[in-house]
Amino acid sequence: MAAAPAEPGVKAPLKVCLLWHMHQPDYRDPVSDQTLLPWTWLHGLKDYGEMLETVAETGARVTVNLVPTLLEQLERYANGSDRDRWLELATAPPAQLDDAERQFIVEQFFSVNEETQILPHRRYHQLSRLRGSKSSPSASDFSDQDLRDLQVWFLLAWTGSHLRRKAKVIGELLAKGQNFSEEDKQRLLECCHAEVARVISRHRELEESGQVELSVTPYAHPILPLLCDLRTAREPSPDLPLPAVDFRHPEDARLQVREGLQTANRILGPRPRGMWPAEGAVSEAAVRLLGEEGALWAATDEDILARSLDGGLKHRSRLYQIYQYEGLPLLFRDRELSDRIGFLYAGWDSGQAVHDVLSRLQRISSMAPGGTVAIILDGENCWERYLDNGYPFLRDLYTNLQAHPALQLCTIQEAIKLSTPQSLSRLASGSWIRSDFTTWIGHPEENLGWELLHQTRNETINREIHQALENPDEPLSDLVRELLRAEGSDWFWWFGDEHVTAQADIFDRLYRLHLESLYHQKGLTVPARLHQWIKPPATKLTEIEPSACFTPRINGQIGDYFEWLAAGRIDLAAGGAMYASRESLEALFYGYDQEQIYFRFDQPELLQRLCGAEGCFEIRLTGEQQFRISYSYKERTLTMYADNQPIGTGTAACDRVLEFAIPLPLLALKIGEKLNLSCHAQDHQRENGRWPTEGSASFTYRGCDLDTENWSV
Repeated sequence: MAAAPAEPGVKAPLKVCLLWHMHQPDYRDPVSDQTLLPWTWLHGLKDYGEMLETVAETGARVTVNLVPTLLEQLERYANGSDRDRWLELATAPPAQLDDAERQFIVEQFFSVNEETQILPHRRYHQLSRLRGSKSSPSASDFSDQDLRDLQVWFLLAWTGSHLRRKAKVIGELLAKGQNFSEEDKQRLLECCHAEVARVISRHRELEESGQVELSVTPYAHPILPLLCDLRTAREPSPDLPLPAVDFRHPEDARLQVREGLQTANRILGPRPRGMWPAEGAVSEAAVRLLGEEGALWAATDEDILARSLDGGLKHRSRLYQIYQYEGLPLLFRDRELSDRIGFLYAGWDSGQAVHDVLSRLQRISSMAPGGTVAIILDGENCWERYLDNGYPFLRDLYTNLQAHPALQLCTIQEAIKLSTPQSLSRLASGSWIRSDFTTWIGHPEENLGWELLHQTRNETINREIHQALENPDEPLSDLVRELLRAEGSDWFWWFGDEHVTAQADIFDRLYRLHLESLYHQKGLTVPARLHQWIKPPATKLTEIEPSACFTPRINGQIGDYFEWLAAGRIDLAAGGAMYASRESLEALFYGYDQEQIYFRFDQPELLQRLCGAEGCFEIRLTGEQQFRISYSYKERTLTMYADNQPIGTGTAACDRVLEFAIPLPLLALKIGEKLNLSCHAQDHQRENGRWPTEGSASFTYRGCDLDTENWSV
C-alpha cells in the first residue's frame, strides 16, 4: 500500500524497490523432447517458492521478475509433462542403472555448493571424498547404497530453509543421514515435486493480494538491442569485432516482447506488467519498442544512466529518481547495493550485512530525500552461498526495512505512482555488465553463434514472423517459437572465455539443437555446420604442477630468478563472477620440500585492502581432512586450523609478495592426495573476496616423488 504524503517539514522517506530476477532458459531438447539440465526444477525446489514464503512471512513488498520460458518449464513440471533426464536418474533404483547412468550420477550429483551444502553434512562429504579419491571419478567405487545415498543427498541439498522446516520427511531424512531406503527416496521425491508444482500458484496468490508485483522479461531472455541491430554493440565498444553478417531484426525483438507479456498473462493472469529487459540490456530502439508493446516500465544499470546524462553521475543524487524515455518510466539500479547482496554479503554475518545495507540506504536517504533506490539482482543463484539459503538475511532485511522511519519498501509500480519521472533526451546503449554487450558478442565463439543464427534464420524463416505479428490473437507456430528460443542470451553467455560451467557442452549442444529444429520443421536437411562444436570442450582452472621440490626464503621479497622457478601455479581468476572480477586475485604459486609446503601471492596490496588492518587472509584446503590456513594482518601470524580448532602455526611474510610456509606434519598429506583449494579475504568475519569465485581449484601433492618423476639425464 502506498504511503501517505509526508507532513510539512518532515522529509519524505526513501522509496526502496527490490527486484528479484528469476531466470532459466528452456533446457528441453527440441528434437528428443527430453530436458537435458534440471536447474529450473532444482531452483523451483530451493528458491522460487522459498523467496515468496519469506516475503509472505514478513509482509514485505517486492517485485519479482519472471522469464516466460522459465514459467513454461514450471508449468510442464507441474502438469507432469516434462521428461527430465536428471530426475529420471534420481528416481531410479541404483540396481536398475547401467554403467553409463551410474557414472553420470557420480559425475553430476555433486553439483551443489561445496562449502554450504556438502562439507557440513558428514555423509555427503564422505561420498564427495569417495568421488574425489581419483583424478577421474569412477562409479565402480560406489555401491548401490552409496548411489542411493548420493541421490537422496543431492535432493536434500537443493531444499530451502522453509521447506526443511515445514516438511516432516526432510527433517527425518536429514536426521537419518545415511543408509536411505527406496521408500525414503520416494517420499522425498513426492515432497519435492509438490513444492515445485505449487510455485506458479503461489506467485498468483501473492500478486492478487498486492504484496508482490510480478514483472517479466521478453519471452526467451534475448539481448533486445542486438536483435534490433547487431551494430548497436559498437556504440559502447567502438573497436569490438563483430560477426560477418548484418543481423537486424527489430521484428523479432518486438515479437519477443509481445510473446513475453502474453505468456505471462496466460500463466499468471492478465494484467499490465513492467519489464526487466534481459541482462538490463537497453538501447533507444529497444526501449521505444517496449513502450509500444505496452510495458509499464523498464529498468537497467546505473552506468547506462551515467552515459545518458550530461555530466554523468558526478552528483550521485541524480541516480535516485525515476526517469522516462519517450514516455516509458525507467529505473536505474544501484550497482553497489545490488552487487553486495548478490556477490559479497554471503560471507558476512547476516546481522552485519543487514546493518550495512541500512547504513548505506540511510546515507542515500539523506542525499536524496523522497527519492527512489532500485536494488535489482538475480534472485536464485546467490543464496546457496548464504547461511540457511539466505533466509536469516532476507527475513531481517525485510523486517528492518519496513521498520525504518526514513525508508519505504515498495514495489516498482508503487514507486512510479509516487514519483514524477524526469525525461531523458537520450538513452545510452548497454547492459548491466560493464555497460556494454561484450558478454554476448565480440569473441570468436560468440560471433560464430550469431553467424549460425543468421544463416539458419535466412534459410528457414520466410514470412512467419510478420504473420505472427499481424495476428497477435493466434498462438505462435512451433517454428516461430523455436526461433525465439534460439535467440535467447543464455547460449551466448557460455560462449567465449568469460564464464565457466561443467555443462558448457550441453549449452552448446542445446543451442545448435534449437537451430537444427528449425530445419526439421521446414523439412530441410540440417547443414553440417550445426554438427560441429562452437565451444571447444571446457577446460578447468589452469594448474601447472611444480617441476621439482624447492625451498624458498619466506621474507616477503621476490628473490633471485631461481628461488620460485620450480613452483607450480594455479589460476584463480577463471570463471569469475561480475562483482568479484573487479577485485581479482589472479593466481597463486605453490611447492614443497621434505618439510614444508609453500604458497606465494603476488598481489599483497589487493589482499591488504580487502582484509583491512585487522582482518585475515585464508587458504582453505579440503582433502582427507579440512584445513584453514589463516594469516592475521594485525598479528602477522599464520595459524593452522582443522575442524575449526587450532593445530599449529606456520611462517609468513608480507611485503612485495605474501608468502606462507606450513609444516607438512600438520597436514598429514598422503603422496598422490588431491586437495581442493579456495582463498578468502576476511575483514571482521566479513568475506570481502573469494577465489575462485565459484567452486574450488585443486592440486595433487606429489611429495618427494616429484623429484623422481621429473628426473632426467
